[in-house]
Amino acid sequence: EAAPLELMGLGWKSLWGTGTGKDAITTGIEVVWTNTPTKWDNSFI
Repeated sequence: EAAPLELMGLGWKSLWGTGTGKDAITTGIEVVWTNTPTKWDNSFI
């Protein structure tokens, strides 16, 4: 990727609002993988 060092490997720079918090843009694959996301286990395997 041709980008400045601070942007490499971090997805893309967002110009929407602040780019963070409620203005963050994600890929959509950040989902809950288990029925108990706050309890550690190996059920995602």
